[in-house]
Formats: sequence, C-alpha cells, structure tokens
Amino acid sequence: MCGIVAIVDSNSTSLQNEDQVRVMLSKIRHRGDETNFAELSSVGHSTLGCNRLAIVDRAHGRQPLIGNNGSIYAVQNGEIYNYLELRDQLTAKGYQFITECDTEVLVHGYQEWGEKLVEHLDGMFAFVVYDSVSNTFFAARDHIGIKPLYYLQKGDAYYFASEIKCLIQLGNDIQVLQPGHFIVNGKTKQYFKLSKESIEYNDETSIIAHFKELFVNSVKKMVQTDLPIGMIFSGGIDSAAVLSIARQYHNNITAFTIGFPGSPDVEIAKRYCEENKIDHKVQYLNIDDLICNVTNIVSICETFETIDVMDASLMYFAYKMAKNAGIKIILIGDGSDEVLAGYDFFKTSPDPEYLMTYRLGNLYRTDLQRSDRCSMIHSVEARPPFMDKEFLRFAYNVPFELKLRNGIEKWILREAMADYLPDYIRLRKKVRLPEGSGLLSQLLDFVRSQTSAVEQKILSRLKIDSTDGAYLLEEYLKAGFPIPHERYKKPNLDFSSNGYFEWSSDSKQLTKIS
Repeated sequence: MCGIVAIVDSNSTSLQNEDQVRVMLSKIRHRGDETNFAELSSVGHSTLGCNRLAIVDRAHGRQPLIGNNGSIYAVQNGEIYNYLELRDQLTAKGYQFITECDTEVLVHGYQEWGEKLVEHLDGMFAFVVYDSVSNTFFAARDHIGIKPLYYLQKGDAYYFASEIKCLIQLGNDIQVLQPGHFIVNGKTKQYFKLSKESIEYNDETSIIAHFKELFVNSVKKMVQTDLPIGMIFSGGIDSAAVLSIARQYHNNITAFTIGFPGSPDVEIAKRYCEENKIDHKVQYLNIDDLICNVTNIVSICETFETIDVMDASLMYFAYKMAKNAGIKIILIGDGSDEVLAGYDFFKTSPDPEYLMTYRLGNLYRTDLQRSDRCSMIHSVEARPPFMDKEFLRFAYNVPFELKLRNGIEKWILREAMADYLPDYIRLRKKVRLPEGSGLLSQLLDFVRSQTSAVEQKILSRLKIDSTDGAYLLEEYLKAGFPIPHERYKKPNLDFSSNGYFEWSSDSKQLTKIS
C-alpha cells in the first residue's frame, strides 16, 4: 500500500519531472512509511514516484520496480493477493524476479500479457507502468475502485496521483480513473463490469454454501501476512463475520471499536470480544474533538458530502487508534450493505436490483474513498473482504429473495454465519454508524449551524439546499479542490428519502431482529 505519482511528459527533462514528483508526493507522504518517502526513478520521458507503506517484501520492495531488461517500470498502490501464483506462472515462462514484492509481477506481467495483465490480477490496486523503449504508459485501477487513481492531462503531458490534492496545483481538469478501467496513452478502456449471470446452483442450501466458501476464501487471502492484523469492529453482522473468519487464519488480530460510552456498538463489541477472548481496544469519542476536526476531514477525504464527512469524522479516530497500536493492515466490512441489500430503503425501492448496481458503482467515490483516505492518513492499509472480485461477482448474482427476506436484510449472510456468530450479533438489526456509535446528531447540529458564502448558482447546480451541505462545500473549495461537476450522493439512491439522520426510537438500546 502506497501513495503513487507519475509524470509522462516528452517535453520536460528528468530533473524537472523529479522536482515536480517530489512536490506531489509531499502532499501524500502519509500514505507510506516516513523512511520510504519519495522513492522514485526517472527514465526516458517519465518519472515515477512512491511513498511506500512496506508490507510485502519490506526490505527489498523499493519502488518503482524495474524489469530485468531495464525498460519497464512500475509503481503500485495496493495489494495483488495472487502475486505468488502469477510469479510462478511468469517464472515458468522465463522471467527472472529480483524481489519478493507483489509489484514486480506488474512489470513482468505487462511484458508477457500487455493490456491483458489486468485480467490476471486478483486484488485491490492502482498502478502505472511505463515502457521507456516505446515511451508508452499503462495505468489501471481495480475492479470496484478500492484504491484511487486520478490524472490530469496538459498538452502531451500526463500526471497521475493517488489523491486529488497532488494535482490541484497543476489545473482544475482532474479526471478520476473509473473502477475496472485502464488507460493506455490517453485511451481509456473498461476491463471489468458486474453483469447479471445465472447461478449454477438451483437450491438455496447450495447457494448459501458457495456464498460462504467464497467469503471465507476472501477473508483468508487478505490475512496472509506475517504482520499483525486489525479489524474495525462495530459489533454488527458485517464486521463480526469478517472477524470470526479472520481469527481462524491469523493468530494476531486486534479489534478496534469507536463510540460514545454506553453506545450499542461499543457494548455489543465489548461483549463479543470478552466472550471470545479477542484483544479489543475501544476509543471513546468526544464531541469537541470531532467538531475541531471536521474541516480537516473534508480535506483528508476530498469530499463535501455530509454523510461521508459525518462517518469519516468517526472512523478517523478508529484508524488513528490502530496506527497507535502498531497496525499496518486492517480489515473492514465496507460494501456488504450495497451488495446484500443492507439498507432500509432497499425494502421500499421500486427497483432494488438497479439500486444495488448503482450503489456498488458509486462506492469508489463514497464509502471506499472515505475508507481509503481515513486509513491512509494514518498509514494504515484497509482491506474489504466483501469487495473481493470473485466473491462480489457471485454475491451480485445471488437471487434478491436470498438477500432480503421477510423484512430481514442480508439474510444470506446471516444464514452463512450461523455456525460462526451468536444470535445477538447474527440477528442484530442494521444500525447506521452515527446511531450505533452514539453520535446521533451532535456533530451534524454543529455543521448545520455554520454559514456559507458559496454562490447560490453553484449550490443550485449541485442541488445543495441545506446549510450543512453549503458549509461543507465551502470548506471543500477552501481546501483548494476544483468546483465539482456533480454531487457524489443522490436522494433515494445514496440515502433514503426519510433522511439518513433520523433515528429509531430504540437507537440507544441493543437491538436485534426477533
């Protein structure tokens, strides 16, 4: 996991590129270990740089990785989970590896497969490969957009970076590389798209069994490391499912929970960890700390959406706690609600299949972006098992009646976890983060009390009609980000029409499905 930057510019010198790359990397030095800041190489008309968070081959994984012939260079942000398998395949074809780093498979994989390299990869990634002989580049992003990649073109020059803040000094026309896409010398192509396919199993028992198998495999591959593992644990079905399986394949896992004293998430998480003798750390929140940090969150997460800012304000402290505990890798439950009908408004949607597809397609700039920024600001790598490519493809095609049954959301996950989790967690109702943590409207009330000087025509174009939305947009623009072309979240698609910040009557109780 890293922060990456690349410049491909036929009209500039290597020295000019290196100076610019260092400036860009300085904006995201938090994405790597301090000792691995600004690893870079210049060749031909390109400079590639990296702030490396050393996880795989920590001693020898310096980036950019260079091929044996000295012409192919690669920088990567992310993890290739099947890199050992790909390494064996490429070694059998005669390629010689000089490191144990997963990024090196991108170098030789591109030499062997060209654009089809992405079809061989299993992981979460954003990378740039440069061929100095042909002066061509190849940049790609993972299937669902777990890891970010932005770019800007100025004349014949291309600038790539892991975060928008690296590029804002270069111009306003910043583009995001879409999930499941790659760009080759200015031409963008899609290589992955979720599509409806028939499931080969005809009975529910077989579907649940295969669902469970794929989910277990997803968690298993994400804990294959000699480093200690963290788990963001809310006491809900998603994080508990991941945690219960992860403990079977890794012997050093710590659960991290944030919330106000007595909140549902804290109390249930404490109970489960005590019963199962899990190392558990709790961070009790303070509303003053959240208020003081809210403008910082806007800049960190590069968003102006109220829901994302509220949730990120909480999660910032969970990842900070993990960092302080010496954790570099942490598991998260993101994406489950989208693919398994976890939100209330799936129950009332006229087209829940479309809602699922939209929500999954929008994660790269909402929940996944929030998780990436909140974790990486503390140099922590967040891994989401529910977004594993193979599992996601199958879960997407599970019949909807197995996801939402008799008013019970995520029914198939609850069934699959029957042998793993106690009923007080397995059957617990969906509780949104501000409600489960006990925050409720405290931070929102502060944001809504603020004023904004953003022009009304900008607010109208973006359909922002709330004081909190206007204030957060102003803070976003103050941070230097360009005026957005559209909202990242839409009513009835990204949040329910009755309001994301309306609370149930039993919001402070430990609730479950009866």
